Amino acid sequence: MPDLSNVYLYGEVGIDVDASFIRAAIDESPDGIDLRINSGGGEVFEGQAIYSLLNQYKVKTGNPVRVFVDSLAASIASVIAMAGDEIIMAENALLMIHNPWTWGGGTAKELRETANVLDKVRDTLVTVYETRTGLSRDTIGALMDEETWFNAKEAVEMGFADTIISPSQVAAASIKAFSYNHAPDELVAAQQPVGQEQQKKLAPHRRNRAAVHLRRLKSR
Repeated sequence: MPDLSNVYLYGEVGIDVDASFIRAAIDESPDGIDLRINSGGGEVFEGQAIYSLLNQYKVKTGNPVRVFVDSLAASIASVIAMAGDEIIMAENALLMIHNPWTWGGGTAKELRETANVLDKVRDTLVTVYETRTGLSRDTIGALMDEETWFNAKEAVEMGFADTIISPSQVAAASIKAFSYNHAPDELVAAQQPVGQEQQKKLAPHRRNRAAVHLRRLKSR
């Protein structure tokens, strides 16, 4: 196999890395991609776009995409990981799946519409995991309901990854922005604090982008 281009998906999807970055990286990867992931998650629609870009790249070029989970692939980052022809996890890496969520506001009718959109998004994510793992939709749905965190061994056993390699020295990406309910204690303890000013700066951006995506989906 020829040397593959390293593409780093490190940080929050939609903030630190977005689909336009991945598209540019694809254009510079003539022989295939080694996608290296260390992400606590991010914007689901941006992540779905990245997943689609990677699959389109494979179909169009016939080139491989290998995914390395260097430390963490949580939430939508785990969906992106499923685009790999081979998914390789560091021995000390984690992968997490859960139900999509968003910031919401508005009338009762508008909130019901938002819930319907989230149900549709959830179905698309279940399909991605089902295609990769061969697990039943009911099993995957139950795992998502519980916000399930897999270590490398568990991920391989369940079909979310293929291979385990030696432990990584890369510190896990931040999950401070996401308020996950069942993150492992050791991951929470190792997190670097995020400054209040940075949180204030990013929060409106996240809400606005989520609202725009929801309005687009509702209008379809």
